Amino acid sequence: MYFLLVFVHVASHKFLRRHLIRSTYGSISEFENQHIEYIFVLGQTSNITVQREINDESRKYKDIVQGNFVDSYRNLTYKLVFSMFWVNSYCSRAKYVVKVDDDIIINIPFLMRHLQQKAKNNVFTNVLECIPHLASEPKRNGWKTDISILEYPFQTFPPYCSGASSIMSMDVIRKMYDATKQVPFVWLEDVYGGGFLPWVSNIEMQWPRCFCESVGENFNDISCRLFYLTDSIRIQRTVWETISNRTKFQCKC
Repeated sequence: MYFLLVFVHVASHKFLRRHLIRSTYGSISEFENQHIEYIFVLGQTSNITVQREINDESRKYKDIVQGNFVDSYRNLTYKLVFSMFWVNSYCSRAKYVVKVDDDIIINIPFLMRHLQQKAKNNVFTNVLECIPHLASEPKRNGWKTDISILEYPFQTFPPYCSGASSIMSMDVIRKMYDATKQVPFVWLEDVYGGGFLPWVSNIEMQWPRCFCESVGENFNDISCRLFYLTDSIRIQRTVWETISNRTKFQCKC
């Protein structure tokens, strides 16, 4: 049984990013006698060379699952649904599940203490922890993240979680996966997986203190967060080195 399962959404070709994660927070598989498992979730690639390298990587590390969909931005909802299917099918005994994108660094010691406190308080069910967006409106300007009125004819989105990082109890995975059978597809992953699925499933959203911080060159090594967001591999390494060199008393929320 896993205390924590982490599944990471990462593009098929991002070998360096997966290596970075394995050498940083993904290197911690035990914390105070509680087991942590990490899985990278990929889609399909048409590049034969890339696929061959993925096959080699998967045989070596045994931490990759690959869904039957093209790995692309507009298919992130498929990736999320596949992730929930896989977790529900093969890791259903985990107590907690964390979903992150590859531009997130997890503060594993801080996260584990957060989850241990939840377990101590018997908070195991029906909670989705995230950064919620309230009363957001769809953008129709033709940008990558915009959705057309034909794809989404409504004026507002339901309250939804940012897809970059979220914490769930296992029953949330089950409920949201079951809800995919009745909720019409929306290609915006945050809106579909972080909005409609928990809404239909009557799942409570919570925004914990110290949840996530976007970091750059001026990274504040005093503040503690559960997650740090940066697309820079160099800064991700710096963040992890800072976390690794801390004692539990050296940072504050």
